[in-house]
This record gives sequence, structure tokens and C-alpha cells, in this order.
Amino acid sequence: MNMKNLRDKIVVITGAASGIGLEMARAFAAEGSKLTLADINAAGLKEVKKEFESMGHPVYTQVVDVTKKEQVKDLCEKVYEKYGRTDVLCNNAGIGWAGKFEDWPLESWEQMININLWSVIYGCHYFYPRMIKQGGGGHIVNTASGAGLNPLPMMIAYCTTKFAVEGFTETLRVEAALHGIGVTSVCPGIVKTNIFLTGKMFSSTAHTQAGDYFKKVDKFYARRNYTPDRVAKKVVKGVKKNIAVVRVCPETYMGDLTHRLSRSFSIFQTRQVLKFMLDRT
Repeated sequence: MNMKNLRDKIVVITGAASGIGLEMARAFAAEGSKLTLADINAAGLKEVKKEFESMGHPVYTQVVDVTKKEQVKDLCEKVYEKYGRTDVLCNNAGIGWAGKFEDWPLESWEQMININLWSVIYGCHYFYPRMIKQGGGGHIVNTASGAGLNPLPMMIAYCTTKFAVEGFTETLRVEAALHGIGVTSVCPGIVKTNIFLTGKMFSSTAHTQAGDYFKKVDKFYARRNYTPDRVAKKVVKGVKKNIAVVRVCPETYMGDLTHRLSRSFSIFQTRQVLKFMLDRT
């Protein structure tokens, strides 16, 4: 399928009630796509639906817990009942929790993996075979992170899931090409969303208790002011041009380049940042 024209294409987005997911929805709507938006946040999803309908752009919304495979399966069935096909699938839902490995409860590891990794696998498991059968190609977008391209301090569980999403996506891209389906990973850097305000921090530092750390991080992100709509524009471009890895923000480019050129230096650099975070913040 030629994805350069996205008008009337059926686009499914998870994690669409806020942040990057919502901006993806707005960006695809601007292209004239027909949207299915899913999120666990029912109230947020209701507000999003009202926003689009007020602009004369009807959308189908469904409350979905992407960690529940039955609910992802139901979403897929509803989309195919309503539209008969899916042209673009965006597996975007995710969380950003942090802390040193020794401070992480095992059940929180399980939650992180379920939300950030299993949700992507579930989405592809149910939609991808039907996209093959429907013919005419299509595109899958999986939201990874700059943390899926190089290690980040205090982000061991997050990096684990995002490295996994990146590896899964690049490998699926190879297979999907046989069916004319494009696959893209999105790797944002420091983007101002509510991911940290709703997150958990398991480790304290020299000057900040665990519960207050993300407030500092969110203030830094706010000062940086790299907004999610800029990510969404690059996602649309990535779909149109069938780009393998959409890297967003200068720090993502630099981190990826450094890690590929010298893993030893990349790890040394990350260790110095970790020491600074623990001792100075």
C-alpha cells in the first residue's frame, strides 16, 4: 500500500487519551484518517472523543486495558466489525517508572513488562495476521524510546522493556515486508508528557526522597518544553516514508550514535550521570 496519502485510512491508537498518543490522533486526523482510539482512562477518552466530534471528525473510542489480551482481542474484533480493515496500528500505551535494580519490587517489574512490552505483542498478535489477510499492506508503529537505543541511569526496567520493543519491532519489520506491511519504532527523548507525574520512583538520592524525585524531573521536562505534537508529526512522516526507526530529540540521536560507536564509552558516560544523580540531586 502507498501510505503517502492517509486520507480515509483506518488508524488504531492505544494510549490515546493523553500525551504522545493523543497528539498522534490529532496528527492523523489532520491527514483525514479515520480513528479508533483506545485507552484505560475512560474519562480522558470521553473528553478526547468530544474534542474530535466538536471539530466534525467522528472517532470510535474503546476503553481498553492493554495488559489484558482479551481486551486487546476485543478491540481488534470491534475495529474489523466496524471498518473491515486496519491500515495503521499504533501500539503506544506505556508507563515510565524508575529506580535502581535493588530497589525495584518484583511485582513492579511484572507491571512494567506487561504494560510496555506485552501490550505491543498483544496488539501485533491480534491485528497483524488480519492485516496480512486483508491485503493491501498497511503499517505498524510501536512506541519504544531513546531508552531502547542506549542505557539510561535509574531506568533499568524501562530500558529493558524499550530495548525489547525495539528488537521486536526491527525483527517484525523484516518479516512484515514480505506482506507489504511497514513497521516503525518511535524513539522519543525528553518530551513533556504526564508520564512522570503518573509514574513511580523506587530509589531516593542524596537530596530527594523517591516520592518527590519525579516532580523535579517533570519541572526539567517542562523547561525543556519539547512537546508531544512534534513527536506525532515525525510519526506521520515515518509512516508515509516507511522509516524503520523514528528518532526524536537531539539526545536520542546522540545517545544512539554514541552507543553504536562505543558501548564502553556509552556505559562509562551513563555511570557518570548516575553518580551525579545520586550524589547531587
